[in-house]
Amino acid sequence: MTVFAWRLRKNTALGGLWVAFFVLDTVAAFAQQPISGLVVNGTTTQPAVGQRVELLTLGEGMKTASEAVSGPDGSFTFPAVENTQTPHLLLRAIYQGVNYNLSVSSHEEMEKPVTLTIYEITQKLDEAKVSLPAMLAQASGNTLLVQQQYLLGNETNPKKTFVNPQGTFLFDTPPSALISELSASVVGLAGIPLPQKPVARNEGGYQINYPMKPGVNEIRVSYRVNYITTQRELRHRVFYEMKSTRVLILPPDLQVSGTGLKPEERDSRTQAAVYEIAEIRKGAFLDLKILGNAPEVSANDDSGSESEGGQPQVKVVRLPNPIFEKKEIILGCLGAFFTLAIVYALRQRSRRTDVPTAGKKESS
Repeated sequence: MTVFAWRLRKNTALGGLWVAFFVLDTVAAFAQQPISGLVVNGTTTQPAVGQRVELLTLGEGMKTASEAVSGPDGSFTFPAVENTQTPHLLLRAIYQGVNYNLSVSSHEEMEKPVTLTIYEITQKLDEAKVSLPAMLAQASGNTLLVQQQYLLGNETNPKKTFVNPQGTFLFDTPPSALISELSASVVGLAGIPLPQKPVARNEGGYQINYPMKPGVNEIRVSYRVNYITTQRELRHRVFYEMKSTRVLILPPDLQVSGTGLKPEERDSRTQAAVYEIAEIRKGAFLDLKILGNAPEVSANDDSGSESEGGQPQVKVVRLPNPIFEKKEIILGCLGAFFTLAIVYALRQRSRRTDVPTAGKKESS
């Protein structure tokens, strides 16, 4: 070992110990910091009196560290939290059966009162705006691995949370006999996907019943469509008026056709073929024909490496999160926020936090 290498290793080890002591000291100081704040009813804009608030620690699992009840002015205070293993804390209030959360993860956020907002509920959502900004169809042999990203805008005035036992969001798929591994999730606090159970509707399609809070709610749907041949037809009904949907196809050399489909420039990072559908009317069908041969997507290879026969595997890609990424919607890595990977299984779980695409990593 050279002198330089030895010094580098020594300095690195000492630096690591210093960082570890610094982090432990920071976490300990953070854990002893009291938290105060207000609970506000976002529908009435008035303080919420007598609202129960929980302080949760996010160490090894989620645990309730303390509880408080808001006073006449909506205020609450938690004493110093002892023995937390992480500086990330969560405030939770359950109002009319709906969870409202607020993350507290820095000294700056704790040094001043925080505001936790709750809302009244409604079973009507006349001002809902739903879009399908991005959709990925990745061929694997005769099958299609499909991932769709919907945005539901709750624009109620005054602001209310949409709750309805008949479903708060509706979506459709190709015939159920053709699909498998159907999963749906709603993006929660900090971009974490919250798995939902799709419920089949008698009228056709599926519904989820997650409360849709004021603002933009992101819903992710994924499934596999199993075809007998390479004559793949991706067809399903649309329950909302849709505008400006971008469709991304892998491999890019497949033949794609459909009503209102307009080709765009290929995505430079993933080389996916990109198409745009300007508008889909409510009750109409999204109907695409995707023809041609495609290699099998490896269940164990997310990096697009070469197969044993020397042929490159199809790259596994992920849709971005347009709420956090302020630029044009394209395929890429969603990092820690988008953990639904389109892989062989497309399961309802989180695979990992970053996917390499074209030699770069990006997180929203």
